[in-house]
Parts: sequence; C-alpha cells; structure tokens
Amino acid sequence: LWLGADGFIAIGHTQSYGTRPAGGSRRCCAIAASGFVTPIGPFCPFRSTTCAENGPLGELTGSKMPRFAEEMSRLQLEMSMGGSPDPQKVGQMAEDLYEAEQQWQRMLARMRLADDFQSREYFKVTAAWSERQGESLESVGAMMRWQADNMKAFATGGMPRPPPPGVDLDRLAAKQAASGQANMMSQLTSAQAVTATPFSGEEAAFESEVVRAEYEKLCRDHAALVQMGESYGGYDPLGKLAFLDALEAVEERWDTPLRACSCASVPRP
Repeated sequence: LWLGADGFIAIGHTQSYGTRPAGGSRRCCAIAASGFVTPIGPFCPFRSTTCAENGPLGELTGSKMPRFAEEMSRLQLEMSMGGSPDPQKVGQMAEDLYEAEQQWQRMLARMRLADDFQSREYFKVTAAWSERQGESLESVGAMMRWQADNMKAFATGGMPRPPPPGVDLDRLAAKQAASGQANMMSQLTSAQAVTATPFSGEEAAFESEVVRAEYEKLCRDHAALVQMGESYGGYDPLGKLAFLDALEAVEERWDTPLRACSCASVPRP
C-alpha cells in the first residue's frame, strides 16, 4: 500500500495470491477514478465470513489493546509527573502484553495461511504498512515482548532489558511523537474498516433506472466474488488465476460508475 507520485492511493497485488506468467497484462494497482479510491482491497465494503467482524485484527481491536493503550497512557503520565507506578499493576500489564503478543502471532499465522483471499489481503497490506513505517511484522512482535520484559523486570525489581537487535529507540520515539500514537500496534488496532459503498443509491445520478440497476448488480457481483474468495487457498493454480481475473474485472467495472457519477454527485466520504 503506497501513495503514488500522482497523489493517488495504490494497492499492490503480490504473487502470493497466485502466479501469473511474466509479461502478463494484469493491472498491478487500483488507482482512484476521477480522484476517488476504488473500493477494493482494504477499501472494499464487502466482507468475507472470516473478516466480517472488525477484520482479522478484531481480536486486538475489540477491547484488549485499546484498554492496554489507555493504561499505558496513564502510566506514562504518572511517571512524567514524578510519580512511581504500582509494581503489581505494572506486572499485570506485562502479563496482558505477553498475551496480546501471542494473539498477534496467532493472528498473523491465520491470515498468512488462510484459505480466505481477503484474509491474505489483510496480511499483505499489514506487512506493507509496517515496512512503510520502517519496521516488520516480526519486529512489532519483538518490541511487544521487549516492552513486556521490561515491565515485568520493573515489577519484580529486576534489571532493565536491552532493546532487540537493530531497534533504534530514538527513531521510534520520534515516530510516536509525530503520529500521536503510543506505538505501531496502537496505530494498527485503531484503524477503522470501510463499511459503506461509495454511493448510497439516492444520488441524482441514480434517478436513471439503468444506472441504478447496473450499480446494484456491480455490488452484488463484488460481494459474491468476495464470498467465492473464501475458498481461494483450495483452488488449483488455474483456479487462482481465474479468480484474480474475475477480481480484476470487478475492479475495472468500479471505474465506470465512479467516473460517471463524479460529475453529478460525490461518493460518500
């Protein structure tokens, strides 16, 4: 996932989804039509069964990580004011963080190995976003363990642990200050899923029965394709290529209503 030189958001399709012969004509990114982001990939409003509730990150976005982030903010505020945190409370937070890190590893494994195509998309987009932050999914887990180790050491009166190899604490602190988030995990788990289609169907452009019928059919076809992708991992190589071709066709079909309606109405924000 990256920001193109033209200011449009683009989403890369990697060979992990399927293998296409060299020189194939598959469009490798979904760029906004008429300045709007095409509702595909992480911007898709249709969800597979696996990703229906808060996506694969739902375990961490539900209550655990937000609650932990709130407790960490209180802890940092207390320390900044010269207070001394309660060792027992810090020890419990360390145990919670250990458990969250284990959930993080299980969640990544499920996304990476899932039959569901949309889950694999989540994994690839999450990995690409982490790399844009100068980290990797593995380093995120390592930082969680290191933080938990130091919190446990504080609670038990032990010595602080050195950071994992290759971790620049000054650089991380600068990023946190710039983003306003406590850490990368907070940024990941605070992301909101897209749940609305680009148009409500009540815009002026949809007064035409033809336009309305075509738009409704596109939504049905896209949703059906997402459901078909739940078995993607079990397809043979040709089946995977056929699925990718069908997905590309839907992506191209979205360009038409976005271009046509951009002059008459504005898609939902």
